[in-house]
Amino acid sequence: MGTSSSALATSAARVDAALHARLGVLLPRLTALHPALVPAGDHLAAFLEGGKRVRPTLLLLGHAAAGGDRDAAMGPALALELLHTCALLHDDVIDRAPTRRGRPTVHHAVAAQHRAAGWAGQPLAYGEAVAILLGDLAFVQADELFLEAEVPAEALLAGFRRFTVLREEVMAGQYLDLHAATARLTDRELALTVATLKSGRYSVARPLEIGALLAGGDPELVTGLGAVGDPLGRAFQVRDDLLGVFGEEAVTGKSAASDLAEGKRTLLIAEAATRLDEADRARLEAGLGDPQLTSAEAAVLRELLQASGARAAAERYVEASVDEALTALDALAVDGEVAAELATVARELGDRTA
Repeated sequence: MGTSSSALATSAARVDAALHARLGVLLPRLTALHPALVPAGDHLAAFLEGGKRVRPTLLLLGHAAAGGDRDAAMGPALALELLHTCALLHDDVIDRAPTRRGRPTVHHAVAAQHRAAGWAGQPLAYGEAVAILLGDLAFVQADELFLEAEVPAEALLAGFRRFTVLREEVMAGQYLDLHAATARLTDRELALTVATLKSGRYSVARPLEIGALLAGGDPELVTGLGAVGDPLGRAFQVRDDLLGVFGEEAVTGKSAASDLAEGKRTLLIAEAATRLDEADRARLEAGLGDPQLTSAEAAVLRELLQASGARAAAERYVEASVDEALTALDALAVDGEVAAELATVARELGDRTA
């Protein structure tokens, strides 16, 4: 991916340096409350290592698109990363995921510590409780970092209001995702609604808008960035769904059977449901959401998704959505260098392998 890879990597390095500096203040403040909190701080710090820093990068790009100095918006950019940390910690508990980024999830790591120490109670229940509390802590600290924006009060208030909208939408998207899997609702429009709320706006559109609002961007620019972000964010989510089924585990850091075992009703599944005959559709439904799904059974489901043309349809959707985002970007009056950087990041998000 050449230059596109370097665009995110350069931004991620900048965000990482700022995040490390802020954690050097936030975590000692936490662990000073009681020695027993030291492992909690360590788990949070370890979880924050790695990641592509997509949301902070897009907030900073939105800020630059409106003529702002990126350094002035670093606090809100870090706030998005901490919010994402909260979402992932909670999501891992909801999904009962054993691994994240190639390592044990926090609740499983804490459960292992519980067993080794011989503590009272159920190890996994304790691990899940700790992961939920750490997510809550990250959520609270995100507000503090957001308020560190070096911008006029009016712009800060406008950005924070959009930050609240982002949080409402991602929680709504997570709820609908869980509901669709539990109620076994295979519906293309619902899948796209989930993709829009859970990722389209949360990961791309709202970060771009928040960045522009913090720089005092005019309503036309903010709306235009949203028009870039919605299709690009859906492409990002559908690509994630494809990787969750067809990705290489060594690259993605997660099981290629987990999304199938959780019964996620994604666009990929909705496309298959319209293409399979009754017998194969029944085979797909029988395997989806089976927590005991074996690797061999998952391979059968993948073959159904491939042979039906559902995978190809989802790939086409990603490509068309990235093109839609790039067309919307071309229509914006944005500095050429910033527009080129955003276009580069957009292509990478649509073409990623992890």
